[in-house]
Amino acid sequence: MVLHVRLGYFGRKIGGTKVTAFFVRGRPVPQGSLKFIHGKPIHARASDLAVWRADIARNAQLSGFSAVSGAVQVSADFIFKRPKSTPNRAFPHVKPDLDKLIRAVLDGLTGVAYEDDCQVIIIQTTKRYGDQEGVWISIKQVGL
Repeated sequence: MVLHVRLGYFGRKIGGTKVTAFFVRGRPVPQGSLKFIHGKPIHARASDLAVWRADIARNAQLSGFSAVSGAVQVSADFIFKRPKSTPNRAFPHVKPDLDKLIRAVLDGLTGVAYEDDCQVIIIQTTKRYGDQEGVWISIKQVGL
């Protein structure tokens, strides 16, 4: 998968907080519920999910953000290509579910942007159509 890192606001203080933003190219992969096969829990698209989360982690590292120990805000803007079958649909109000998309992002950032995703106290997320599939991720340390 091709990586595209756009350094955002990292290194600057904006309103007293540290912020970074970056883009991860590729079709976003949702992290759905676990399925049990032969008594072992697995994700339906485990290999795709592992690659997607690794891409998120790699892009976060390349953007220069280092793990923080305090509270953070994560924003994610998921972009999908508009299907040719629905040229007039204004919004992608179809699968994958937004909550499953953000779950993959939060797990991909664990150990890179923060120690544990319990540190995320604010989540802002959108799903829309665009030319380049992927996700814009913004991480902001809260309360500095």
